[in-house]
Amino acid sequence: MLRTVWKSILAHKMRLLSTTLSIVLGVAFIAGTYVLTDTMRAAFDDLFSSTTDGIDVAVRGEAEFTSALAETDRPPVPPEALDALAAVDGVRAVSGEVGGFAVIIDDEGNPVGGQGPPTIGINAPADEELTNATLRDGAFPTAPDEVAIDAATAEAQELAVGDTVRIVVDGPVEDYTVAGIIGFGEVDNLGGATLTMFEPGRALELYGADGYTEIYAAAEDGVDVDQLVVDVRAALGDGLEVLTGDELAQSVTAEINEGLGFFTTALLVFAGVSLFVGAFLIANTFTIIVAQRTRELALLRAVGASRRQVVLSVLLEALAVGLLGSVVGLVLGLGVAQALQGALGAFGIDLPQGDTVFALRTIVVSFVVGVGVTMVAALAPAVRSTRVPPIAALQAVAAPPLRRDGIIRYVFGGLVFAVGVGILALGLFSGAGIAAVGAGAVVTLIGAALLSPLVTTPIVALLGTPIAASRGVPGQLAKENALRSPRRTAATASALMIGLALVSFTMIMGASIQESAIVGIDQAFLAEYQVNPSSQGAPGSSAVPTDTVDTLGALDEVAVATPLRFGEFLYDDGVKFLGGVDPDTIDQVLSIDFVEGGWAALAGGLVVSEDTAESAGLALGDTLDVTFAATGAQQLTVEGIFDGANIDADWLIGEDTYTANFAGDGIASIYVKLADGVGVADARPALEQALEPFPTVQLQDLDEVKQSIADQIDQLLGLLTALLGLSIIIALFGIVNTLGLSVLERTRELGLLRAVGATRPQIRTMVRWESVLIAVLGAGLGLVVGSLFGWMVVQALSDLGISQFVVPGGRLSQAVVMAALAGVLAAIVPARKAARTDVLRALEAQ
Repeated sequence: MLRTVWKSILAHKMRLLSTTLSIVLGVAFIAGTYVLTDTMRAAFDDLFSSTTDGIDVAVRGEAEFTSALAETDRPPVPPEALDALAAVDGVRAVSGEVGGFAVIIDDEGNPVGGQGPPTIGINAPADEELTNATLRDGAFPTAPDEVAIDAATAEAQELAVGDTVRIVVDGPVEDYTVAGIIGFGEVDNLGGATLTMFEPGRALELYGADGYTEIYAAAEDGVDVDQLVVDVRAALGDGLEVLTGDELAQSVTAEINEGLGFFTTALLVFAGVSLFVGAFLIANTFTIIVAQRTRELALLRAVGASRRQVVLSVLLEALAVGLLGSVVGLVLGLGVAQALQGALGAFGIDLPQGDTVFALRTIVVSFVVGVGVTMVAALAPAVRSTRVPPIAALQAVAAPPLRRDGIIRYVFGGLVFAVGVGILALGLFSGAGIAAVGAGAVVTLIGAALLSPLVTTPIVALLGTPIAASRGVPGQLAKENALRSPRRTAATASALMIGLALVSFTMIMGASIQESAIVGIDQAFLAEYQVNPSSQGAPGSSAVPTDTVDTLGALDEVAVATPLRFGEFLYDDGVKFLGGVDPDTIDQVLSIDFVEGGWAALAGGLVVSEDTAESAGLALGDTLDVTFAATGAQQLTVEGIFDGANIDADWLIGEDTYTANFAGDGIASIYVKLADGVGVADARPALEQALEPFPTVQLQDLDEVKQSIADQIDQLLGLLTALLGLSIIIALFGIVNTLGLSVLERTRELGLLRAVGATRPQIRTMVRWESVLIAVLGAGLGLVVGSLFGWMVVQALSDLGISQFVVPGGRLSQAVVMAALAGVLAAIVPARKAARTDVLRALEAQ
């Protein structure tokens, strides 16, 4: 039987090629994702290990809780702790570090970095024994107007020792002289981050008003580091976190790995979509192959093969496809990893130097998924192959028609579809989580695929009528061929349906978010201008300089300039996102309606959105026990409950409460209300002149704010559509495969058409239009399912400000047109093969 299977594979190797490609693409995406993220983890591990090399003990403020924002709000280390650390037995040398954010300005006046990786400023080492920074050129800064720059940034900006560089910390831009170029061990690239090192005294002025960010110690020779940590904890007392150098590196890399975990999951979801589509292709291909091998399989039964052996022969063929696809996909995964790394580089995220990591887990997962998906998809056709009676071997039938679908299939499909929608609704409306949403979407798509033959005949008949009328006999034959087996046509279209459903859902969500944002801005903004960071980077790296508020507020053209800050606090065992506002001016720039209470008493309390108050059981006057990362436990009183619209936070505190409990100022935006009688255009020159010393911010009127939101959403849509495009490519391979096998099945028919006068162009036209009908059918079904998904998600997110359901008709129409064109491309090879059919040999075919 093994020899028979091998001979069958060799005899029909081309028919399995596109099936193998679907596995190749899906596995390549999985392997590439793992290779990229494993390489990134290893690179950052090496980087942070090198940056803490030589540090035996590290001391930092103890945060009450950790999160992306709260990590930047650790309380400072008191200056006296440095002397106490130096006095501990076994400590050879100590050094304090202060730091924050420092943005380098390029020759064009634009900020360098900040599009994800942080822009870091620190002090030069007071003791060179406790720095792992390695001078590539020059020296560490020793004067207030000197800095050292990391080597990667210096190379990118063509900076050398002695050059003048412009830097912004938390105020206007200032000029510094480059005293040195630094790296860390063998590492120059800091993962896209920029590092500016200031002279110690200047760094204390910029960042150390309340103490050190961290202090470090090196142990004397022979001292046990673990014991030294115990001694340091005893000497410094409570309120400070004492770590070994290794623990400090692990703490930082844990934060990086948490972010990479989300990144990995997101990419694997897209790989899963591709494999899901590929499973439809495999199942459809093996269904057709089994039908076309009726006589072959029946002959095996007639000469003594058991049902088990026939099933095994089909599954072994599937196993060969899965293994080959997995092997090739693994190899191509290295290229996918490089492509993804290049895409990250385009967004300013460059990996530190490091070797590519190809872990055993990557190989195992790729083979398990690739082979597993193939075997599961081929199982039903394999079992169906045993239903071929041995007597069929004696019949002159190349491929009997597929069994017509009965009511049982459609009832089952309807139940699956309903269950999928129910699970989806449960995940969206009952808080069951993203896993329920994903599972619901998958089950819904399977149900839609099962139901698709029910609508295939009327839709194809409708779409095919104008084609038949305009293209004559070839058009009529294309229509009839697509209608000949609705189940096969639907199965082929289903793969494309899945891809287009997700693409159309993405487009609908993007358009709905855009329109909701525009409506929200029109309803909420009383201000005419908004000042935002010119780049969106790591938390805190893109804050608006504090001086900007007073600078704008002093202008005659401005009635009020009020800042909006963001942060996090701990309440009821959960991290909550909050906004900090000026209660005296916020109502002049934002329209926020209160259900109870108001801004008047906000100075010592907080206000909360209506939905959050209801879910948390809060009422006006309640006292909350909350925890801030920098200051610990605090009590705040609920002074108001607002309707929750028009601001991106459910909890709001006054700016006095904010500055008292957060280590940084953290201004995210400034709303500018113009003085009475001052027009938007008239005020711009004065505003731009006032902001000229602050190149890290951008001034936007309301139209520009709307356009900026639209541009960001369009960029995200482009990325998501590109990632989903892989599943559409796989679906097109499915059309190629089905048409190719269909041409093989209709050899005698094609010969007869040629014999009665059909020309080769007419045969090609027939196959092309059949392909177009399948593609448009899949696209149309995808639009319907995608619109359903979009509507449900918008309804579920209405409380979060997604209030508008928008169907972008123009973009969706373009998607259908592109699907039709893709159908033409998919038909090129099958159409050419059909047109080249030898008439005499075709007439001899059985």
